[in-house]
Amino acid sequence: MKPSALRTGRWIVGGAVFVAAATILFETAGQSSPRPAAVRPNAYRAVPTSDREVRTALNFALADQKRKNRSDSAITLLSVLSAEHQASKGDNFRLCLSLDRRGRTDTARAVVHRNQKRQWSVALWAWGACGK
Repeated sequence: MKPSALRTGRWIVGGAVFVAAATILFETAGQSSPRPAAVRPNAYRAVPTSDREVRTALNFALADQKRKNRSDSAITLLSVLSAEHQASKGDNFRLCLSLDRRGRTDTARAVVHRNQKRQWSVALWAWGACGK
C-alpha cells in the first residue's frame, strides 16, 4: 500500500473517531439532569391545632355547618386531627376534624378562608375527606 493511501486512511478513521466522540459528548451534555423538587412558597404548612387563628377558623366552620344543618346538635366536635395554614391573598386554614354526626363518628375536611379584609368564609366542607 502506498504511504499516501495510508495517510488518507488514517485521516478518515481519525475524523470518524472525532465525530463519534463529539456526538457522544454533546448528546450527554444536552441531557438535563433531574432537579430537586422546589418547595412552593404558598404551600400548606402544618400549624398547631391549639393556634388562636386555627381555633377561630374552626369555630367559624362549625357555626357555618350547624347553620346549614339548621341544628346545633347535628354535629359535635370530637377533636381536631390536623391543621394547616396557607398564605394566599388572605389566609386558608385546612382542618381535618373528627366529629360526632348524629351519633356516628365521622371525619371532615374543612378549608376556611380569611380574606384581606379579615372576613371569614368556608371554601370547602367534605365529609370523610381527611387523608386524601
